[in-house]
Amino acid sequence: MPNECSVCDAPWDSPPPDSLVASKNPNSGKEERRRTVLIVDDEHLIADTLAEILNDSSNFVAVALYDGASALEWVRGTSIDILITDVVMPELNGIELAKSIKSICPKTRIVLLSGQAQTRDLMQQARHEGYLFELWPKPMHPDDVLKRLKQDPV
Repeated sequence: MPNECSVCDAPWDSPPPDSLVASKNPNSGKEERRRTVLIVDDEHLIADTLAEILNDSSNFVAVALYDGASALEWVRGTSIDILITDVVMPELNGIELAKSIKSICPKTRIVLLSGQAQTRDLMQQARHEGYLFELWPKPMHPDDVLKRLKQDPV
């Protein structure tokens, strides 16, 4: 039986083959639905580490992908509750990816990560176009990531 996204009610059967995803937490005693998180960063270590941290918690099922085009292709065949993406990536940047995912699944929570100054201009342009995304600094302590994701979006 495929999982279902609570945001869009779209089924998803499995993560893409070139991704990192951990199995369900065997220590979880209750059958609470874990939110699906797609992490996109061209730095594999960052994406994989963040996915591992989220998967080790009992609240999330995280998949790591390494470029915007692969992420967009995957989301077209599945659904996610949260997108966490780097802003500055080659070809399809994180803001363009976020806009595309919003058009597919409008209620998806979008979190942009960036450690670069050029992000401000990209965020202002997105805001001007009517998109409101969360922007978190990079790097961020894993405990802060978990705490923020458990909170309602700003």
